[in-house]
Amino acid sequence: MAAEVAAPLTVPADLPPTVDLAWRDAELERAARALVAGDTGPARALLAATHDPERRDLRVDVLGEAGQHVLPALHSAVDERHDADSLLLLGSALNAAAWEERGEAYAQYTEEDRLARFLDLADQARTALRRAAELAPDDVVPWARLMSLALGAPEHDQDGDQVFVRVQMLCPDLVSANEHRLQMLADKWYGSHERMLEFARVRVSDLPAGHPLLALVPAAHVEVPLRDAESVSFRRRWRSIDYLARRVVRLEVAAVSDHLLAAGDAERGHPRWMRANQVFATYYAGVEAVAGLKREDVRRFLGHMAEAGERASRWPWSYFGDHHAEFAKARMLADKLG
Repeated sequence: MAAEVAAPLTVPADLPPTVDLAWRDAELERAARALVAGDTGPARALLAATHDPERRDLRVDVLGEAGQHVLPALHSAVDERHDADSLLLLGSALNAAAWEERGEAYAQYTEEDRLARFLDLADQARTALRRAAELAPDDVVPWARLMSLALGAPEHDQDGDQVFVRVQMLCPDLVSANEHRLQMLADKWYGSHERMLEFARVRVSDLPAGHPLLALVPAAHVEVPLRDAESVSFRRRWRSIDYLARRVVRLEVAAVSDHLLAAGDAERGHPRWMRANQVFATYYAGVEAVAGLKREDVRRFLGHMAEAGERASRWPWSYFGDHHAEFAKARMLADKLG
């Protein structure tokens, strides 16, 4: 039976393309639209009512991406209230603005003026997020955003280690923080393929069925050929590398794929569920392009695409081009293979 994969959706006209859309949350969508229009009230009210760490983290992530375009409004909200949620929104938006300024290229390819603006915005973001953490010491989300800053603009060599320790104290399985930790340990940042893969394997070793952190394994494997190409231009030529289709890699990813797809209804409601399935789908689309999918891997790919939602995650599809276009290709592949 063919997988039911609908036509790809475009970015809503009132949300900027910087906003990752791999989620279903009507309240968040309304708050993000209001924020882009300069109204910070719905975003702050939404955060005040959100206590689940994963849902709160997703909402702050999305609202930060939207809020980077209305920084004056967020600064004004902080000046008026100076509460933890306003500071968290501002810090997340400044962090998003910093990364947009830096761009996707390696630091040595980033123009000096853009790099200077990145560092300035990162410093402002760190100040706001630390104050938010002080005002709400039990909230893991400011620390998750500080993980992003420790990746791109660490204050010192142990910055990422220290921030991650704090995350583990508060919410050890928080998906975004563990994704940033995986990146820190990658060869392209401060680690190696071996350290990155070891981290992924240890983190998934005792996870329950359906946990989105299982996607750390295919995410780590996708990173290997990207770095080994030693060229940014390889992001358009990744299919020439057969690493993803090696038997040992396929078997490892297959095991965690099956464990994710064994999720129950509760696990499928996780805020990061759709993006986790898109990470697996990215891996399997790569294997299909390199060597073709075996029958069981076709089943896994179709299973992940059926759970991936209708809107593209920026990461990891954007490694290989426009994330909307790459996701649309994967949907067409699912139609073909189904």
